[in-house]
Amino acid sequence: MGGQQEQRERRAAHNQALFRSVNERIAALNDAFDELTSYGSWMCECFRADCTEMIVMTLGEYEQLRARPERFAVRADPSHVDRAVEEVVNEGERYWTVQKSGTAAELAVQLDERR
Repeated sequence: MGGQQEQRERRAAHNQALFRSVNERIAALNDAFDELTSYGSWMCECFRADCTEMIVMTLGEYEQLRARPERFAVRADPSHVDRAVEEVVNEGERYWTVQKSGTAAELAVQLDERR
């Protein structure tokens, strides 16, 4: 059973790292428009490979989130949280912040493009 849990954590971490990579590119676009509007659109960084939801954050909120590689921004909806491998550490109106644990947290740090 432990092997299945580790596989699930690894899959979730890789999915979220992919969405985070897309958001790194979106950050540059949002930065360009920062003078026009303080809010930008970002991809939900949840564990679901089929998720295409967008969330709204400021560039500052995104940078604060990225300071902790084991944290991800997800749609403010319980269906975007895998409580087996992460916990919600902030429930905002526009998005929730989840923090990975265990193997998923280790992989999130390893896969972080900024490190």
